[in-house]
Amino acid sequence: MSICCITGYGKRIRNEKGLIIIDPPVQENGKAEKAIVNPDGLSLVLINGDHGISTSAIRILLNRGIEMVLLDDRGMPSGFLFPCAKCTMIENMAWQSTLPEKKRLIIARAMVGQAVRNKMSLLASVWKNAGKGECRACAELSRFAERAKKTEFLSDLLGIEGMATRMYYRALTEIVPKPFGFHGRTRHPPRDPVNSLMSYGYGILYGVIRMALLKAKLSPFYGVLHADYRKQEPLVYDFIEEFRQPIVDRTVLTLINHKQVDPSEFEITPAGCRIATSLKRSYAEAVLSRLDARYEYAGQRQPFSSVIDVQARHLAAALLKQKAYRPFAYR
Repeated sequence: MSICCITGYGKRIRNEKGLIIIDPPVQENGKAEKAIVNPDGLSLVLINGDHGISTSAIRILLNRGIEMVLLDDRGMPSGFLFPCAKCTMIENMAWQSTLPEKKRLIIARAMVGQAVRNKMSLLASVWKNAGKGECRACAELSRFAERAKKTEFLSDLLGIEGMATRMYYRALTEIVPKPFGFHGRTRHPPRDPVNSLMSYGYGILYGVIRMALLKAKLSPFYGVLHADYRKQEPLVYDFIEEFRQPIVDRTVLTLINHKQVDPSEFEITPAGCRIATSLKRSYAEAVLSRLDARYEYAGQRQPFSSVIDVQARHLAAALLKQKAYRPFAYR
């Protein structure tokens, strides 16, 4: 899967003889070269910042089945453009909307339990690398994962997910260097550099997750656990939980550990913490590189992006064909 991420401000995106041309801002003409993107093989375009795009360029992308995601300043999706052909998901909406609660509970148990174990796997790894000794939070997360297997109500499962998530981020405060000012997860808005990076990375991942669900002919509007999640797309929020830690959190912690990001590259105000434009581009590239990284899955090494697509198809089989769902296990 090839992804094009456009950041910054003032770029012009246009079509020229079937190729996508990204012209630099007017004030940079002569200083920066235009980018040329062949839409063949491209699967997703992420656009962050204020740019101009021609209808011809949009048409070229849509005609090739390429989805576009518009991101806000913090990396969260503001909206999507996707081809009419992908609207075959509507055929499955009725089935998804009437899925019995017992079936939703079975799938949600598996999702939450594995998402908690994925948090535990990443935490155990960074804890060991930091020479921190025994990881008590890992033991607690293991217990939360076991509780998720046995719960009888979706509302209780939401509670388990919330408690495990808070414990995970609280444990990370002991790993992240103090100058980053990380004291736990804050979202609307993010209050420190780590939260700002996580939110922006989750926004990129959100677009990839959503695209995978659409390719699997699933409607993102009917979830199994987050049935009515802030009036957004519940199934995306269900499915993304399996991949937050292996894709985004691992990238953030690696950049910090390798001193490739510094607190000075952020602007902190009462309105929240913003990533510098220069860092935003390199960070987006790091997240996309992580999506291209190969992981041992189903007996072979595959890019994480391919793993996400396969898992989306497995989820579709569980939702539409009553098959068992086995979430992605990060080890």
